[in-house]
Amino acid sequence: MAFTQLDIHDSATHAHVLRVMKSDFPVALVQFPAVFALVAPSTELGVQALNRAKQRLDGKYYGSAIGSLEAFANLALVNALPTEFRSDVNAMRGLEGAFIRLDVSPSTTESAVVAKGTHQGLLLPDGPHTELFRFIENTFHSASGNSLFAGAHYFAPLCTSANLSGDAAGSIVDLNRALSFAYNRDIELLITCNQLQKQEVGSYPIFAFRGNTYRIEREGPAKKRILQAIPKSIVFQPGISL
Repeated sequence: MAFTQLDIHDSATHAHVLRVMKSDFPVALVQFPAVFALVAPSTELGVQALNRAKQRLDGKYYGSAIGSLEAFANLALVNALPTEFRSDVNAMRGLEGAFIRLDVSPSTTESAVVAKGTHQGLLLPDGPHTELFRFIENTFHSASGNSLFAGAHYFAPLCTSANLSGDAAGSIVDLNRALSFAYNRDIELLITCNQLQKQEVGSYPIFAFRGNTYRIEREGPAKKRILQAIPKSIVFQPGISL
C-alpha cells in the first residue's frame, strides 16, 4: 500500500482526497482540532469502507462532517430546529466544536447514518476543515436524493472516530497512534494539521435539539463554552446530567 501524509493546508491535499474518495476503499484519516477521525463519502461504498476500517459493531451509526451549514439545517424536519436557528442558520455557529443531533425523518427510519429518525453532524469553525468537507460534499452532490438520508439532498462526508469500534483505548489524539492505526487498517491517506492550537482533546460533545429544547447526549471538549452560546430561548431538557 502506498501511504501518503499531507498537511491540510498543502495545495495537493484536495486532489489526494478526491482520489481516495473515488477509490474502492474511500476512507481517509484526518486530524480534527480535538481528535483524529475517519472521513468517507456519504455513499453505500463510504459506509462499507468505514465499517471495514473500524470493524464496526452492530448498533453503531455514523455522523457527518458539516460542510454547508445551510444544507445540514435543511435536512431537519419542519419545526425540528429551534426557532432562532430556523430564522438565522448562522446562530448555530455557537455550537462549533460539537455534534448537533436533529430529527431528520420519521422515528421509524433507520440506516447507517440515521438512528430512530435522527442524524448528527459535526460543526467545526470555518476554516481548512470545513473547506475540505464542502469539497467532498460538492463532489458527491447529486440531483437525486441520498438514499442514506431517506432521499434527502444531503451529501456531506461521513465522519467517525479513528479507532476500532468499541476500543477500550478510546479516541486517538496523538500522531503516532494515528499512524499505527492507518498502517494496521490499510488506510493510505493521513491528513494532519500542523497549525492547530493546543486545546482540550477527545471525542466531541453531542447536543440533541428538538424544537426549542435540547439535551446533552455526550460530554466532551468545549461543552461549557457551547452552553454559554446557546440562546436562552432554547431550554435544557433533563435526561443526561450536565
